[in-house]
Amino acid sequence: MADQVRIVHAADIHLDSRLHGLGRLGRPDVVADLRLATRRAFDNLVAYCVQTGPDALVIAGDLYDGDWTDYTTGVHFTDRMRDLHDAGVPVVLVRGNHDAQSVISRSLQLPDNVHQLTTDAPESVTVGGLVVHGQGFNKPAVLANLAVAYPAPVRGLVNVGLLHTSVQGYDGHDNYAPCSLADLQGRGYEYFALGHVHRRETLSAGARTVAFSGNLQGRHPRETGPKGALEVTLTPGGAAQVEFVPFDVARWDLIEVDVASAYDMDGVLELVGSQVAASSDAADDRTVVARVRLVGVNALAGELADRERLGHEIRPLAARHGVVVDAVRSDVVAPVERRQMPVAQRAVLEREIAAALADPSSLRADPTLKKDLDALVSEVNLEFTRDAGLDLADRARFAELVAEAAERLLARADGGLP
Repeated sequence: MADQVRIVHAADIHLDSRLHGLGRLGRPDVVADLRLATRRAFDNLVAYCVQTGPDALVIAGDLYDGDWTDYTTGVHFTDRMRDLHDAGVPVVLVRGNHDAQSVISRSLQLPDNVHQLTTDAPESVTVGGLVVHGQGFNKPAVLANLAVAYPAPVRGLVNVGLLHTSVQGYDGHDNYAPCSLADLQGRGYEYFALGHVHRRETLSAGARTVAFSGNLQGRHPRETGPKGALEVTLTPGGAAQVEFVPFDVARWDLIEVDVASAYDMDGVLELVGSQVAASSDAADDRTVVARVRLVGVNALAGELADRERLGHEIRPLAARHGVVVDAVRSDVVAPVERRQMPVAQRAVLEREIAAALADPSSLRADPTLKKDLDALVSEVNLEFTRDAGLDLADRARFAELVAEAAERLLARADGGLP
């Protein structure tokens, strides 16, 4: 009978991933730090494993971000694996969709403490009182349910499943290796370590725990909050004890400020300052890159719709707290009695805006609008690079711009601004 086993579950490291859209921050020092963020977060993970000596580090796919731009990425990873080898820490990993795109890394010579599970069928590796079952991706888009072929658990040992998957399907993530929660629980393993979804989430707790660790380091404004890995303590047939350990070196945040109580701009900035300070404190000396969103009902709605002025007011305020502001927006609405657009007309406008926000791509369905939008995309992309964050061909970025335009239109209508 195996004794207690402790593993560290990480995923979606995307080592040396290129982070786009950083030029707009206007802070070369911060940009330089963010360029190295995924590597430094990985170093933090390895250092923690060296220090605490888990029975295994398991990595649930997307160690890399496709092919390396140069060999230093592979050299760095190999060096860190040797550190774990010297510390007596085994590593078990599977390839994810991004790893499957890598050609160079397939010839990488790793120390013998690293076990990369096969891609043609499920494989099991036993390390002490732990057996890890898994199968990696042999191509970028694996659409088959891999989980149903995973083997039965080994009695008397702690069984861990390792899989890169979207499970039931998640917005913003391709539906790779789809499976149901029942498929995973039905394997009978004490723990299933998942990768692919960058949001940390426990899908099932108890004797059949299933969890996404999330990615190790947020890479863009939509990957907010603490990022890291899961430390999991297991016994045969027992409930998993799961603890989150942060390893990120920079943190993205969405700071939402209700300004309903503010009487003037000074009051707005005081509320913003308080929330920005709280964000900085929560990050424990990490670099914070934030988007600031103002909400609430306030007669200042029209004034706050001036995004340029708002940014000039908020950015230096945030900088005093060590927070870099990526973007500022106001969703503040004027009180009904101060709105200058008739209620009926505003209702029609709101319905049209809601339809556009629900499906921004529908704007391209109108031949006239599509022609104008295509011309705008061409013009913008001639003037700016992707590093400026203005690639309108990017569907997510286009949706953001539609939302921003809608926000400004309603605010200006409410406030009677031109």
